[in-house]
Amino acid sequence: MDSRGPEASNATVLDVLWSSRFRLHHRLANSYRCGRLILMGDAAHVHSPAGGQGMNTGLVDAVVLGETLAGVVGRNRPETMLDVYESLRRPAAARVLGLAGRLTDMATTHGIFKRAARNVLLSFVDLVPIVKRQIEMNLSSLSRANLAHLPNYEHRQAA
Repeated sequence: MDSRGPEASNATVLDVLWSSRFRLHHRLANSYRCGRLILMGDAAHVHSPAGGQGMNTGLVDAVVLGETLAGVVGRNRPETMLDVYESLRRPAAARVLGLAGRLTDMATTHGIFKRAARNVLLSFVDLVPIVKRQIEMNLSSLSRANLAHLPNYEHRQAA
């Protein structure tokens, strides 16, 4: 609490009932598909929880893979369509891993001057609504750029 908690907090830890180590891992599968085996979500990409993008990224993986599989199985599209899933989702996961890494570095920065600079930057971001909104949309995976790769996205926009 002393080193990572809020400066204005008077909180005190009285008792620890259970604890464990948490280690950050940033991993991205080399390939999302090998024959009939297809990876998605945490099986395809693992990153720190910074930014809270893990679940959203996995859910978008599931939607894209589900629609792709439905096209192959239900609409007789060629099996090679399954490779499109990787071409869409792996670059998106790589961007998430990059952002999560930068956010983790920011959150765990050492040194009084670096932390002060980070805090000033975050205060500035909080004052600029358009920048703040763009960050929110990217972190939530709801930005137009993040959704445009979904199958039938254009069709959904017209409806």
